[in-house]
Amino acid sequence: MFTIVLLVIALICYTAMIATYKPQATYRNGMLFAVTLPAHAVDHAQIEHIRAQFRKRLNQASIWMVVMLVPFIALQSRMAYQTIYFFVWLFAFFIVMVIPFRRAFRETLALKRENEWYVGKKGVVYSDLRVAQLKNQRTASLWLFTIPFAISIGTMLWAVREDMELAGVTSGGFVLTAMLFFIWLYMRKSKARVYSMNSEVNLVLNQARRRTFSYALLLIAIVESIHFLLMYLLAVNDNADANGVWLTVILLFTAVPIGILYYAYRHVQALEQDVLAHDGKVIYTDDDEYWANGFTYHNPHDKSVFVTKRVGFGETVNTATWAGKIIAWGSVGLAAVVVIGVSFMLIRSELTSPVLSVTPDHKLAIAYPMYSFDVSLADVEHVALVDSVPSGIKTNGEATDTYARGHFRLQGLGKSRLYIFKNNPPYIQIKLGDGYVFYNEKEPQKTRQLFEQLQKVVGK
Repeated sequence: MFTIVLLVIALICYTAMIATYKPQATYRNGMLFAVTLPAHAVDHAQIEHIRAQFRKRLNQASIWMVVMLVPFIALQSRMAYQTIYFFVWLFAFFIVMVIPFRRAFRETLALKRENEWYVGKKGVVYSDLRVAQLKNQRTASLWLFTIPFAISIGTMLWAVREDMELAGVTSGGFVLTAMLFFIWLYMRKSKARVYSMNSEVNLVLNQARRRTFSYALLLIAIVESIHFLLMYLLAVNDNADANGVWLTVILLFTAVPIGILYYAYRHVQALEQDVLAHDGKVIYTDDDEYWANGFTYHNPHDKSVFVTKRVGFGETVNTATWAGKIIAWGSVGLAAVVVIGVSFMLIRSELTSPVLSVTPDHKLAIAYPMYSFDVSLADVEHVALVDSVPSGIKTNGEATDTYARGHFRLQGLGKSRLYIFKNNPPYIQIKLGDGYVFYNEKEPQKTRQLFEQLQKVVGK
């Protein structure tokens, strides 16, 4: 199952990269490979050669990255090493798949300079006074964000009252809503774009852009607050037969924000094309020199932190600003910390097994990194040897195809701690006043011997 999940992620990444970069070989909106060109330049023989080479290199890169997934599949029995390999593959994937585009961008830009195919005014237009004065009109009301905040806060309070272990999960909805709210506030104060010499056109397009994205962010915040509510309901769900339905709904909710953003950008682009096509006073700028590799923006003369991407949809940061540097390098550093940290924990889990023992101070203790546990023998109500563990869901722990360790919620039993090798009966079931503990050794005979020892010590 874990292998299938990662393969689905790989497929999504592959589809996204192809959908983003393959269309760059088509001349649209005055650009080819993110380089602004006059229409007549597209028919140049060398441009045609660059396009053909780009398609060939993209196909070769795609095939090689698929071939490199073979070792990943072969490692499915070693989950820790398989995950680390996937991280490495994913890192290489994003580099390799971008190389054909970067090369095409540089070749096209060099050809443009050689033939002096400049479009419009070379430079950047900064502001329009009238637009700057009216840019905040017609955006979504500030108070509408009370809806997602109310849902996320209500979910957190519910979790705190019912089960503190799930409070951390539900807090993600509040954090995400707060992040979207601050992005929305920043967007209201961001610099207006200048499309035309006609101030009325600039006003209409900037208002439409801010209105569209303010409501898009609001909708995403509402959807994600509901998303975290559904995840909480899944965690407390005791009907294992309904888990498939819950997971399907949650996965669908994951795709909704992407759809909202995609629709918003497509709507704004369509409106811009429609209005500017009938304007006759469009302002063209030629700022290719600030787009390193076609997708990273570095313009010290532009104080905007976020600018619209040339490749794909969304915003990218201006790495010439201090805020842009912090966001860009901070993201890289955070990703590195997460990957290294997760890899370390996975390897440690792969090489370390839980150890159950009775301490001299009459406690039942299970030693294991992250999820160590001990309880007084007097609090143990019953010890049994069982052949199966009820199905359930992880609330805070580790779960692979081989083992399950940490906090879980099991069908019919509720809160439980698992320290088990899956599909490897028997299991020692320890009943406590506030839940259950399941434990086993990798070798069944050792599990039976340990159970007999616990029976003598506990006497229940």
